[in-house]
Formats: sequence, C-alpha cells, structure tokens
Amino acid sequence: MFNLKPYNANVTLPHIATMNTELKTRWTELVAARADFFKELEKFSEAQFHQLPQHGWSAAQVVEHVLGAETGTLGYMRKKSSSGWDALEKTGDEHIAKSKAVNTRLASPEKYAAPSILNEPTNQFSKSQLIQQWNQVRMEMEQFLGEVDPMHNDKLVFRQPIAGMLNVLQAVEFMHHHLRHHIPQLHRIMTSVS
Repeated sequence: MFNLKPYNANVTLPHIATMNTELKTRWTELVAARADFFKELEKFSEAQFHQLPQHGWSAAQVVEHVLGAETGTLGYMRKKSSSGWDALEKTGDEHIAKSKAVNTRLASPEKYAAPSILNEPTNQFSKSQLIQQWNQVRMEMEQFLGEVDPMHNDKLVFRQPIAGMLNVLQAVEFMHHHLRHHIPQLHRIMTSVS
C-alpha cells in the first residue's frame, strides 16, 4: 500500500469560496469522484501499481490517462477563454443533448478506446509524480473555475472529442463522469494483478 495525499479542494485554496453556485456544485462532485477513485487506488501496492494486467492498462496508466484528460480539458478552456468570454458561442439544445449522451455513455459498463487526441499512457511515472502533477492541475483548475462569472456558464469553452463543444458546467460534468468511468477499471486491474 502507499499513502496518497490528494489535493483537498476545501482546504488548500480559497477559490472554491469564489466559485459560482452552479459550478461549485459540479466541482464538489468532481472532488468527491477523485476521493472515490483514490479509495480504489489505495488498494494497490507499489509493485501492483505498475503491473500490467492480462489485458489493458496498469493502474499507473489509468491515472496517467485521467491526468492527461483533465490537463487537456483545463488547457483547452484556458485557451478558448483567453480572448474573453463575451465572444464565445452560447450553449444550444444540440450541445445539451450531446453532453448528456457522452455522460450516459461513460456511466455505462461498456469499454471504450481512449480518443486519439490523448497520448498513450507510458507506465513510466511513479505514483508520487502522478499524484503531484494531478494535485497541481486540480489547484490550477479550481483557480480557473473560481474566476468564471456565472453569466458565462453557458458559453462553449471546451471541445470534447465525442460530444463536441461543451460549456464550463458540462466540461466539469464530463470530467466527473470520466473519472467515475475509470473506477471499475481499477477494480478489474486489482483483481487481475492480485
């Protein structure tokens, strides 16, 4: 077993206090999803963390994949909003339907290939490196979200590879469902490497 010291959004930074109400609700769900993810991750010994199961990724590769997805999401939102939120397109019914569809897909037990836009996880990073990087991304994400004016919640700011353009609320919902999608995968890996 190894000790995971996850970033605690309610203690580390004050940005959650400035986050608009709708965004704070979704952020709290995302933080809870990571806590549940870590509960599953804590079951892995140091050796098991990098051990490849019979089929698929190691636990280290799953963490690297999720970290890459969250890093990419934050980077896209920063870039898209860098010229100002006012010029961004507003969410329409099509965007709402596609957001719901991708989240429903992620909530299913089906397995899906990672989008080609994400790098294949290497299985080369230590647990401490991955957690440290993830903590940093989460702190930066909380700061970014803490600065979003509620009047911009419906502005399209992130392109999800399957759903297309999403607003900031939908982007955080996507990350939440994506993270929850990978928790059963950790359980399957543990069963295989035990």
